[in-house]
Amino acid sequence: MEKKEHNAILPKPIAPAKSRRVYARYNAASTSADSARNFSGTDYLSADAAMTRHVRRLISARARNEFANNSFAYGIIWTLADDTIGTGPRLQLEPSEDMTTVMTTDPALQRRERRFHAWARAVKLNALLRCARIAKAVDGETFIWLQVNKGARRDVPLEPKLYEAEYVTSDLYADQLGGIHRSGVPVEVDGIVYDPYGNPLTYKFARVHPGQSGIAAYGRPFEVPASQVIHYANIFRPGQHRGLSEMTAALHIFNDLRRYSTAVVLAAEVSARLSFIISNDLPPEVYTELYGGSLANAQDGDPQSLLDKLGGLDEFRNEEQHGLILPDGYKAMQLKSEQPTAQYVTFKDAKIAEAARVFSMPFNVAAGDSSSYNYASGRLDHQVYHKKLLIERETISQDILDPILAAWEEYDRAQHPDDYAHETTGHYWMFDGFEHVDPIKEANAQAARLTNGVTTMAEECAREGRDYHSILRQRKREIEECRHLGIDPMPWMNAGAVAFAPDAKEEPAKEEPAKK
Repeated sequence: MEKKEHNAILPKPIAPAKSRRVYARYNAASTSADSARNFSGTDYLSADAAMTRHVRRLISARARNEFANNSFAYGIIWTLADDTIGTGPRLQLEPSEDMTTVMTTDPALQRRERRFHAWARAVKLNALLRCARIAKAVDGETFIWLQVNKGARRDVPLEPKLYEAEYVTSDLYADQLGGIHRSGVPVEVDGIVYDPYGNPLTYKFARVHPGQSGIAAYGRPFEVPASQVIHYANIFRPGQHRGLSEMTAALHIFNDLRRYSTAVVLAAEVSARLSFIISNDLPPEVYTELYGGSLANAQDGDPQSLLDKLGGLDEFRNEEQHGLILPDGYKAMQLKSEQPTAQYVTFKDAKIAEAARVFSMPFNVAAGDSSSYNYASGRLDHQVYHKKLLIERETISQDILDPILAAWEEYDRAQHPDDYAHETTGHYWMFDGFEHVDPIKEANAQAARLTNGVTTMAEECAREGRDYHSILRQRKREIEECRHLGIDPMPWMNAGAVAFAPDAKEEPAKEEPAKK
């Protein structure tokens, strides 16, 4: 049988697919009319160009006005300063690790700490720090000039002085003078002169505040070395040299809150002034017959004429009641006050929470109202706020307290050279601790951390803003006093506590009198 050949059916060649270009799109980069309206304030200015002297001063003036006239703004800023500074930082000096022969309770270090704390109280350092924190939140920055008060009757004549942002300024008619270094760093930015590496060289201080009333011209500013000036500012953009108010993003919120509250009060006041309203159901032809078309044709200065023509308005009284008799077709009703509305409290609380978010402050702290909170929710909200405070405290320690301590030690070293025998002495600053909503749980957690060895007594005391040296010394004194008086030790005075008092002398046990 003859075989038929079958042609192999080959697949048709596939034409190469045409490449398609994918066009991705970001709504934030849209140039539509709606986006242009939403982002009408967008610009490409640098940090210094966007924060010119005029812009910073205008925002600062408005922030000061809101701070002075808005009770919530005033309370939020003051609470922020009080929570950050508290009762004030406490200096803790410690020798370095290589100084193994020196005890951490070195009397020289203790004397230096006491002298610094006495000086800090004399110059009111805690009040200065609180005022500086307020100035940073409202004005955006402040300057601390480390001056020498020769009239002060103390060993260290150093005295820090606080100056508002307007004091540091360039020439009256220019924001930047002197151009730019080859490194790209500006030579001067509104009163601050920089070297090619961006380090401040001098600060130009005005002799009087530019806003001082009655002074037409205050002369050219004078320069102060950067080593004597501390610049405490709200810096959040690379290349930014002057601070901007922390209230900037919340200014309109505070203003809305104040305006809405005022409008509600005015509306309620107007409603309260109206005793009653008189209306009628008369057909229009009555007015046509009486006045030829409308009430507008009534005689000026005679509002009673219409009522007189319709029958008049009368009243009756007895000993305890007072009533009105209206003409036919008229009825009287009392105006119902619609202010404040049911949404007033909700609107106010939402605005307070929105404004306080700028400072990471929980609502119950900003509003001073914890009625809607329980312990768990209050603790959770405070954790973020406490982290914000810890970060700000670290900034204050590095930018303000460390330079002040270095300047103070220069004078104190000359007065007490023997207390500076050990040059490599470390230090840290202790602030007030944060209270726990459940002290029992916190105490148990603290005991567990100490037992597991993941923390130390110094760290646990620092959490509460206390010095563990003082605690140990006080425990030693209490144990020795109990031994001296011959009373039984307290329950917390275990065997380990006695080990912290190696210098304590054992007294002979007293014989108890024989019982009869």
